[in-house]
Amino acid sequence: MFGKIKKNSWVITSILKANFSTKRQVIKNFLTARKRYVPKKGKVDVKSILKCALCPNMCRFDCPITKVEKSEAASPALKTRIAYLLETGKMNFSDDAINLMYKDLDCDACRQWCPFGFSVGDLLVEVKEDIAERGLAPQSIIKFQERLSKEHTIYENGTTSPGRAREKAEVLYFAGCTTLNRRKKIADSTIGILEEAGINFTTLPEEWCCGMPLYTLGFRETFDEFALHNLESFKEMGCKTIICSCPDCAYTFKELYPKNELKVAHVSQFLAELVKEGKIGPLELDGEFVFHDPCVLSRKLDIYKEPREVLNTISKLNLKETYFNKKDTRCCGRGGMLGITNPDISLEIAKKRSSELREVSNFVISACPACEAALKEADEDLNVMDISEAVFRGMKNGRR
Repeated sequence: MFGKIKKNSWVITSILKANFSTKRQVIKNFLTARKRYVPKKGKVDVKSILKCALCPNMCRFDCPITKVEKSEAASPALKTRIAYLLETGKMNFSDDAINLMYKDLDCDACRQWCPFGFSVGDLLVEVKEDIAERGLAPQSIIKFQERLSKEHTIYENGTTSPGRAREKAEVLYFAGCTTLNRRKKIADSTIGILEEAGINFTTLPEEWCCGMPLYTLGFRETFDEFALHNLESFKEMGCKTIICSCPDCAYTFKELYPKNELKVAHVSQFLAELVKEGKIGPLELDGEFVFHDPCVLSRKLDIYKEPREVLNTISKLNLKETYFNKKDTRCCGRGGMLGITNPDISLEIAKKRSSELREVSNFVISACPACEAALKEADEDLNVMDISEAVFRGMKNGRR
């Protein structure tokens, strides 16, 4: 409190030196500003959006979308300025303004620079909820939501079964949509590791999407339905710990679902525990690899030490780092469902990140199936594997 007073003492001094009419105007504006600029009603956090909108916007230099679009309108603070005007009725919900709200990665690069600790992705979620409730969401997004509601996976005619359904167990492995449909080797490797380590675990007969895409795109009611279904499914399996290959799934279960007693761990955390307990190993994998930090894992979940701890226990594996790593990582382009809403921008961002990684090594290890799929799509010659795949291969080599 005293620190704030000291920091802003120059303001008080300046006001005291001003003439009476200026003093009166300043005090009036101070007392009535919130009433004039921040509406009382509505679920959107307009107050925080306004703070973001009036910021000098330094985060734009680190925003992947701004770099690709080369447009100030796509920068974080400009998007929140448009959001503020929409939510206060000063601008109509035009197609251009609405589409701008979906040009977001939710990668939290902006939070790294923000003096308020804001994530523009988080601020825009409620705006997108408002857009969806008004029936103004783009048709492509509405169709995606309808298909996801029906098929329970983000992939059309996709699979929702890990194919390893078992009896009840305290540990449940949740693979996720992209793992099951685009990176099946991750699920096979993770299940292989758990079996080799003697872990009594189970999987769901049918996995419903965690719901993160629905939450991100503003379909809160459908998201709540998915959350309720998944929590009931977890309860039926009698699990106490959920292991996720996908950071988005882990974050959703841990931070966005109603509070529950379930322990949620990303697979890299669980692997780190198994290594410390001596349940897996020795591990051996010959080669030079660079690690790519997924945005959600490193920034939202604050997990970047554990993957490195695991990989550094693998004999003959030379782990290298790209300049942009850990919390200063660069997005793969798939965050915020950008691959659905703006696939061209998403691909360009993935190309930039794959190029940065290739400068260090042609062999990449990550810990997110969406990142790995994006990087591989951007550069077919890039060798990409998940941390689970690296460990499972290491276990096989270590037994020779």
